[in-house]
Amino acid sequence: MNILAQNTNAPIESKREQAKARTRRALLKSALRLYSLEGAQGMSMNKVAKGAGIAQPSFYNHFESLDALQNELSAQLKDHYLSPMRLAWVNMLKDYDVLTKDEFNQQCQQCLLMIFDSAFQNIALFQHLLEDRPRFTTDIENQSSLNNGLGNLVSEIQEEWTEIFIQGLQLSNRTCERSAVNLCVDMAAAQVHELILGCHQQRYSREQAIATLNISFDTLFANFLQGSNHSDS
Repeated sequence: MNILAQNTNAPIESKREQAKARTRRALLKSALRLYSLEGAQGMSMNKVAKGAGIAQPSFYNHFESLDALQNELSAQLKDHYLSPMRLAWVNMLKDYDVLTKDEFNQQCQQCLLMIFDSAFQNIALFQHLLEDRPRFTTDIENQSSLNNGLGNLVSEIQEEWTEIFIQGLQLSNRTCERSAVNLCVDMAAAQVHELILGCHQQRYSREQAIATLNISFDTLFANFLQGSNHSDS
């Protein structure tokens, strides 16, 4: 009980670390706000620091570079988007063979609703993330600039979806070439992205979009899983 009392430096150090942690969080929040408003083109160390209420030179007390900050923010966002739904998708794929059509449709709708809810928590951010995705180009310098920071997040999330699908396949005693999984994920992601934006533009309701995706995914998954190798072992 007397250890903390004897260590007189502990409270001072704790307050200092707490203040540093608050500033670090403020920088991440500032970068998120800025990116949501302006996308990758509007990101600068000066703007991020100003939004957090600190001078630009103090930025280096918390992050070694703007890219380092964006990488940490990207990791947090990826976890935020995927954590609530990762297990649900794995279980749906794992149980595909024993689910009735109605049960599959119900689980698929719930999973799609989670995706839409995540996107609409910050639809401006979602739009900028799609706009700033890496594009294929023969211009190496331009390709490098496009592949930095938060612009990579959509691609990283799709790579994570591939791992989720592979995990679900393995748990259902199925195997499939990674290229086939990538193709399935890319097709599904393209449809989801397009219909989320369509809902945002009020061309149709979220319920209509999810119902349409559910029908599409039923066919997509059926064709995909029929092409996988099933083991009874």
